[in-house]
Amino acid sequence: MRLGTINTILNNAPLVIQGAARLIKMIKERNDDDAESNENMPATLEGLTVEIEKLNHKLDDNSAADVEQIELIEQLARQNETLAESLKQTLKQQAIITWVAVTALIISIIALVIFFQ
Repeated sequence: MRLGTINTILNNAPLVIQGAARLIKMIKERNDDDAESNENMPATLEGLTVEIEKLNHKLDDNSAADVEQIELIEQLARQNETLAESLKQTLKQQAIITWVAVTALIISIIALVIFFQ
């Protein structure tokens, strides 16, 4: 691997890890909130109205969290794309270097054969 590729990977790795950690945290918080809401079901009409308002608020919060999660996923996808492109460039350069090395080896073998005849 080229030094530039390694630097790109090392520079983006913390961002990828942070994004994944934030996404996991958001999903865990959502699951915890869902478990708590199922335990406290009201018995009166007034309590149901309050509960519906709470649920509407939670739905709004969940929608905002969904948008944030989508943005995080998009950001991670862009970072992965950058890493993949960098890796592709490295592989191309490695193929060129291999070709040059093989060509140099063949030329040196031919030169040795000619020299020792």
